[in-house]
Amino acid sequence: MADWLIILLLPCCAAWSGWWLAMRKEARDLRADKTRAAYFEGVGFLLNDQTDRAVDVFIHMADLDQQMLDNQLTLGSLFRKRGELDRALHLHQQLRNHSQLSDAQRMAVDYELAEDYAAAGMYNQAQALFEQLLAEQYREAEVMPALAHLYERTKQWQAALELSAAWQAKGYGARGTEISHYYCELAQQAGDDATVAHYLQQALAADRDCVRANRMRGQLLLRQGEYVNAIHALQSIGETSAALLPDVLPDIAAAYHAIGRDDEYRYWLEKTEAQNPNPRLTLALAQLLGETAPDAAADLLQTRMEAKQTPLLLSAWLNYRPGLAPLATSAGKLVAPRTVYQCNECGFRQQNLIWHCPACFAWSSFRPQLELKVENR
Repeated sequence: MADWLIILLLPCCAAWSGWWLAMRKEARDLRADKTRAAYFEGVGFLLNDQTDRAVDVFIHMADLDQQMLDNQLTLGSLFRKRGELDRALHLHQQLRNHSQLSDAQRMAVDYELAEDYAAAGMYNQAQALFEQLLAEQYREAEVMPALAHLYERTKQWQAALELSAAWQAKGYGARGTEISHYYCELAQQAGDDATVAHYLQQALAADRDCVRANRMRGQLLLRQGEYVNAIHALQSIGETSAALLPDVLPDIAAAYHAIGRDDEYRYWLEKTEAQNPNPRLTLALAQLLGETAPDAAADLLQTRMEAKQTPLLLSAWLNYRPGLAPLATSAGKLVAPRTVYQCNECGFRQQNLIWHCPACFAWSSFRPQLELKVENR
């Protein structure tokens, strides 16, 4: 009897299961249709420049597949790049609260939200999200540099050091230049010479050609009375960055003078200028020669101007020609060379030498530019 009952119920069960599957498919199709309709409605609002309404439509869609999530993340990124940070934050914060997000999708939203916070200057919130993403090993090659920039902006040099060491260990690229500057920053904050010397030693171990570290070490040795070592440290800058050598000439001259070897300094400067006759070195040598031999200074300036015609050395040359004294008095007051520093990466200009560009955040990117300063009277 039971077998016959099962046989009789089989068609009913099959019919019911078919109806149930059909109803589920219809419900899914209906939700998909509504989602597609909402998506195109949001696109329509965007095309009509009604971004607020578009955002509200997107974040309230019932279904959120990967393609639609990617589209919304792209939209938020566009808001951020256009400077509409309030809209980017609103969109990404709402997306983060969506109930259908998987862990991977939530991390993608967190990454964009962290970028929003960083762009808005909300560094604590951005740092918390980036550190969480790093702990979850999400897109490390992108999260680590973003987090390093945050540490730099908030002057967390020890954290930046540790992150850079991890960066290199994972094979994402060399960070020697940045690490060297982090140690220099720590050296500037140190309260005693022994700690300063330790940090500078670490800086040069990371990048032996770091101009900043060699300059700071030379100045430290000069203060400590180790004049010969100070000379060696400061002169090494000319081997790696001759353009910045004129910035440390006063310290080199002071070290030579302290040990009574002014003539050796003059000989070294003459040799260095002959090997690399840039205008700043030429002006420095002419000034030194002019103290005892004005004619030699004038001859040097004239020779350099003949080799490369430039008005930058003209005002200095006039000062060493007695017959042109009236012209030197008048023209020299109106036209004089001056040094500005320009970032090689973005072109940002600065009156003084700095090591970290405030515009593009590049390290060791500033180079001196000698130009004419013309005063209107």
